[in-house]
Amino acid sequence: MNLLDRTFLSYSGSDQPVITFSVDYQGDAPSVEMIGRRVRERAVLPPGSGVFHAHGDIDEETERIARTPFDVVGGQALWDLWLITGGDRFRICLRAHHGFMDGVGLSHVAAALLPDSPGEGDRLPPAAKPTMRGLGRAFKDLAALLTHRSPWAPTPGPDAGARLGYRDVPMKALRAKADNYGVSVNDVNLAALGLAFSDWQRARVSEPARRDVVLCVAISTRTPQERFQLGNRLAVHRLRLSRSLTSWEEAISLVRRQTNRVRETRQRDALRLAMKVPGTLRPGVRLFRATLTAQATPFTVSSVSLPQHHTLFGAEMCAAGMTLNVFEGFPAYISFTRTPDNLRCAAVADSARRALLDVPEHWARRLA
Repeated sequence: MNLLDRTFLSYSGSDQPVITFSVDYQGDAPSVEMIGRRVRERAVLPPGSGVFHAHGDIDEETERIARTPFDVVGGQALWDLWLITGGDRFRICLRAHHGFMDGVGLSHVAAALLPDSPGEGDRLPPAAKPTMRGLGRAFKDLAALLTHRSPWAPTPGPDAGARLGYRDVPMKALRAKADNYGVSVNDVNLAALGLAFSDWQRARVSEPARRDVVLCVAISTRTPQERFQLGNRLAVHRLRLSRSLTSWEEAISLVRRQTNRVRETRQRDALRLAMKVPGTLRPGVRLFRATLTAQATPFTVSSVSLPQHHTLFGAEMCAAGMTLNVFEGFPAYISFTRTPDNLRCAAVADSARRALLDVPEHWARRLA
């Protein structure tokens, strides 16, 4: 285990960073027994807590399940799978404790376990030699995480109610933007998010209190040979979004400058090297936990993909999403989950920052 694995596993009880990968389908739902047989036959993970069924409002049940803790000391592998039925669609939720596996790993597990024809999850670049500039940027971002205290505080929402909000946008809209500006779809996502935060602040925050938004963007260090490997193969780079963004041109330019530096300096490979530090020292766990607070890391952002069309016992996949159990004081979480037809932006926040759940709506409007 590395330091990040041990840090996530140090959270117990209801305050657990449980990650949930959800896939929505149109069609007749299979039985739990049918899903269980498929999971056992394909067996890409050690036996987990089981396969379960829930019925009701799909989003409400997803949120309830996502906040259900695992028994960390029970000796069972820290993952399970849920079938949620209700309305005109059904959802499969593949959950894992974040100390057991990260989101990109879960995307590969889902692509191997669920479809009638198994596929793969997110693209995994092979390892390369890091550059000195990449190493310097990696250490600079780590130092910033350890010393940063955010002045940016969202307007509190009510204590009760949902802690998850999401919106879907057709992939053709994102590809059109990406082609128009000559950038990647991921850059378009982040630029739209920068515009969404600016719109959100203009609607809710007085001008003197508006702040730039600093995101910790997750970057996977998994190689193709590690797609099912347990634990975390990820790190983060910092990305700053100006509070005053109003146009696509300035948002794209701001994001592209920062993401290009990450690519050109091979920061992913520098982070891959840093993640090999063994997780044996208690001071390291305390240090990592100090970065996982709303003050040090206001927002984390991830991006995963299911690049292939697939069916589950004949039912067509229509969308997918990634969520994280955000307990009190933990960094808010925003995810982008891509399928061939659409992309889902989801936001999760604790009760003090529920107002952030409006951000996906602003994001979707910018892409409409």
